[in-house]
Amino acid sequence: MCPTFARPRQIVEEAVYSFLNQDYAGEKELLILNDFDRQKIVFEHPQVRVVNVGSRFHSVGEKRNAAAALCRHDLLAVWDDDDIYLPHRLSFSVSRYDERKRFFKPSQALILEHGAIRGPKTALFHGGGLWHRGLFDEVGGYAHMGSGQDREIEARFEKVIGAAKDYHAIQPHEIFYLYRWWGTQSYHLSSFGKDCAGRPGHDKVWEYALGQLERGKIESGDIVLQPHWCADYSRMVKNYVAALPAQGGSGGFPAVAAP
Repeated sequence: MCPTFARPRQIVEEAVYSFLNQDYAGEKELLILNDFDRQKIVFEHPQVRVVNVGSRFHSVGEKRNAAAALCRHDLLAVWDDDDIYLPHRLSFSVSRYDERKRFFKPSQALILEHGAIRGPKTALFHGGGLWHRGLFDEVGGYAHMGSGQDREIEARFEKVIGAAKDYHAIQPHEIFYLYRWWGTQSYHLSSFGKDCAGRPGHDKVWEYALGQLERGKIESGDIVLQPHWCADYSRMVKNYVAALPAQGGSGGFPAVAAP
């Protein structure tokens, strides 16, 4: 499930390449849902389906629900449009998927910031989650809200699954999620504030997108994707993990820059 809105072309191309580069041998599909009416994302591939809509969803939660409804398969994986997923993301997740919980999500990820890697870090990392449609339907999907919809649904997952829902045994070499922080021309919804009276977060994202268009930071019209990574993230992570101390927390770890 890859909802997207007003991202620079190369960011979306990296997200799509992350999917195409997966080593998972089973059937899979990347569902891209774009509701930025100044752009039409174009990409033809048997495992990628792009849905462009002409009007914006009222909230990110409603948009995520629409993406889930459009997915053809019942194991639903969050695929955030501005992050990097290594090739073993799906195969590892399916191999660790707990059928009793109907859920799998590691509690750790690596941080990609200004072209360098740091971590591992423990946080919510909703973008690394995978669950069954039955669980998703049982909790009622995402709340109709912007910033915070990820934390809100995770709290409802926890009420069904229990406090031990996340997978904490992941080892550094098994981490598949590179959470992109600063250092790109993209944005984080949380930095615009929560939706409330006047919907400031929702409106500010729209204003930011229009400003990016005016400055030529993003394109309008047909956006024909040519998926690729801007760096060899697999090699970067392999080298980074090899240099980690045998024990210790996330502080003091080395940072490896993109070549």
